[in-house]
Amino acid sequence: MSQADTDGFTIVKAKSRRSHITKLTPHTTHAKGGFYSTSQTTRKALQLANPSVERFVHEINSKQNTLTKSKFCTLLEPAIHAICEFAPEEIVCYGIGTLRSPVSQWQLALILLLNSQNAPIHAFDPVATEDDAHILCHFGITPIVDNEMGKRQATKRTLFYMPHCEQFLYENTVSANWSSTLLGHTMIVGNHFSRYQEAQADEFAQQSPHIKHMLPHTTVVEMPHESTLGLRHCPYAFSDMCIQHM
Repeated sequence: MSQADTDGFTIVKAKSRRSHITKLTPHTTHAKGGFYSTSQTTRKALQLANPSVERFVHEINSKQNTLTKSKFCTLLEPAIHAICEFAPEEIVCYGIGTLRSPVSQWQLALILLLNSQNAPIHAFDPVATEDDAHILCHFGITPIVDNEMGKRQATKRTLFYMPHCEQFLYENTVSANWSSTLLGHTMIVGNHFSRYQEAQADEFAQQSPHIKHMLPHTTVVEMPHESTLGLRHCPYAFSDMCIQHM
């Protein structure tokens, strides 16, 4: 999704821990409404399903490699430490889009990098295709069957990864977890909530009442600027993003 469609999240300072990218074992998934039902997806199965899928997997791996070798990765350590301290029991990705898009590939590569503790990852986007489901399964990510509209409750420590989502989705996520226990289990990676308040002084309280009440109690960990990737052209995949946590 575009940057204009995003909201932000809360952060907790974390213990020092180096990021470690682990190749995850493909999950067995069952999906409908845009996601493909598959089990134990293998490299050969990906090629048989659609030769282009293997190309997209290669492109995501290449972007992961670029991330890990860049200054961006070094500057990302405070964010990784914050996530390690939070110790998510699951990660829920909303709004990454179709993985045919280079921006979406960068966003997926980033969450794989941030997931140094190998928490289970679940993902949903309304534009996702069968190919996207194959790609997600290759990286051990389980497609979410139904459109939850961002309203999943954090019954366990949950990292919501929502790069450049629409403002109402952030509000939905916060409102669905509107209790001290659930908010304590919630960490969000996305756009700065404070940016909405600055840009919509009059409408903000009406459009995002729960985010407004949450803001004063939110800890924020900044994400590095994409210019530190050292690329000729900035992908604008995670610009102006941060971690936010109660």
